[in-house]
Amino acid sequence: MVTRTLVAILAGCLSVAAASAADRTAPRALGAPPESTDNCYRIHGRSGEVAGEAKVSVSVAADGRVTGATSAPGTPPSLAAAAQCVAVAMKFEPALEGGTPVAGQAVVDVAFPTLPRLRQDLERAVEYCQPAIQPLVKLNNASFEGALDLLVKVGTDGKVSEVVLPEGTLPWMDAAAECLRQRLDFFPARLGTRAVESWTIVPARFHLARDGGEHVRLDPPALRSGEEAILEAYRACYPAGRTDEARIGYRITVNAGGRVKKAELVAPSGDAALDAAGICILKRLSFTPARRNGVNVEATVGWPILVRPPA
Repeated sequence: MVTRTLVAILAGCLSVAAASAADRTAPRALGAPPESTDNCYRIHGRSGEVAGEAKVSVSVAADGRVTGATSAPGTPPSLAAAAQCVAVAMKFEPALEGGTPVAGQAVVDVAFPTLPRLRQDLERAVEYCQPAIQPLVKLNNASFEGALDLLVKVGTDGKVSEVVLPEGTLPWMDAAAECLRQRLDFFPARLGTRAVESWTIVPARFHLARDGGEHVRLDPPALRSGEEAILEAYRACYPAGRTDEARIGYRITVNAGGRVKKAELVAPSGDAALDAAGICILKRLSFTPARRNGVNVEATVGWPILVRPPA
């Protein structure tokens, strides 16, 4: 009799658990802002190849906000970071339990197109554009960088529709970029079998030297603040009473003294408080400034950070 009673109780518990599980739905993705793929490529495309599909596990709060994103193990670092960047910008319907919104987890697929491929030889395009910048070389007695990594957006017709120059560049680079924009021709990127717009890096190497051989070295800014200073910045800036986190992309201008002169959002989280906290954190940090041939200079660079509760 006792055994039958225990079996009945256990069966009842399992029945309730099954009913509860059946009554719970996972968060449903509503999509990402149209500009998020572009923004995330701009931020992460210079650190490695960003192409293909990545699975991202997303934590979604009861109000539909993304509070965290983690890429699947084994995803290449640049693709993983770019995919997480897109995922945190996505909108969701929250999970439901018994009709009530609750926090939950979802797995989303984030796809980046294959990279566009040049139809012609890049060295020939560089040689063609060399005369366009010679007047700038002759009129200025300064040294010039000979390397120019252009971030270009390629349309479905294979033509370059937009060019992004590295920050902290010199005047000749504008002329070089415009000439290459008109000259370069690509096989367009593809998402599946469909031609799509996409970004890629073009490493152009111009022959710009002074006295027949001297080239300028440009080193980008680097974070100088130690762990304690970073933690203090997070303590001072993270919104009180919050526990969520988001990876947010900024464009920062670091002056020759190593301080952040300006910070702008380029890949917002969708949460104004977290976006503002990131700017506050960046302005409290110190950097080793950019250096041109060993001399400190002001420069602007992309700088994504993870805004989260202080440890």
